[in-house]
Amino acid sequence: MKILDSKFVESAYKFSDLSESDLPEIAFIGRSNVGKSSLINALLQRKNLAQISKKPGKTRTINIFEVSSRYGDQKGKLNFADLPGYGYAKIPKKMQQAWKTLIDNYISKRKNLCGLVLIVDIRHDADKKDIEAKEWIVSHGKEILLVPTKADKLSKSQAAIKIRTLKDKFLLLPHHEIIGFSSKSKIGKEEILQWIGQIIESATNGDVIC
Repeated sequence: MKILDSKFVESAYKFSDLSESDLPEIAFIGRSNVGKSSLINALLQRKNLAQISKKPGKTRTINIFEVSSRYGDQKGKLNFADLPGYGYAKIPKKMQQAWKTLIDNYISKRKNLCGLVLIVDIRHDADKKDIEAKEWIVSHGKEILLVPTKADKLSKSQAAIKIRTLKDKFLLLPHHEIIGFSSKSKIGKEEILQWIGQIIESATNGDVIC
């Protein structure tokens, strides 16, 4: 899939504040400060469309971006959704619960949501919250792509071993893909776009239910 253009559409603190959309949607989810915004910017070839912060817990809304793309001979549009990060202990409990409710409602009720990209740090072991996020996504019948970021921090052999370990830890099924990514070297970028293109094409053909 080739990205032609992209733009910011809206932010929402509550699921009820999100505008309905007929465009197929791919969401990006992961722990606070794991690199969701960096991944989105790299895929869209934009420097700072999705706001990047070194301070965990800064993304407090669902941010929607409209993307124009070409996949094969077909041109079309889709949405990217940048979800609030989870797992940052210094955020007040009340705010953590509000974010959990927001994400839960989004995954279970967003009618045009076709798939989610679950982002983890390749240098760290999978933890309980990451595995819970994966199980929540799968339980709602959504397509999932696991993306270990910061792949440039490891050698190729180390990254390959870690990816195999993560696949086992997450109990990924044979049809679930895992693609290592680096925002610096752009390792994995084309493969991730290819996965997104396939999901959108399947949704258009009725093979994936959004």
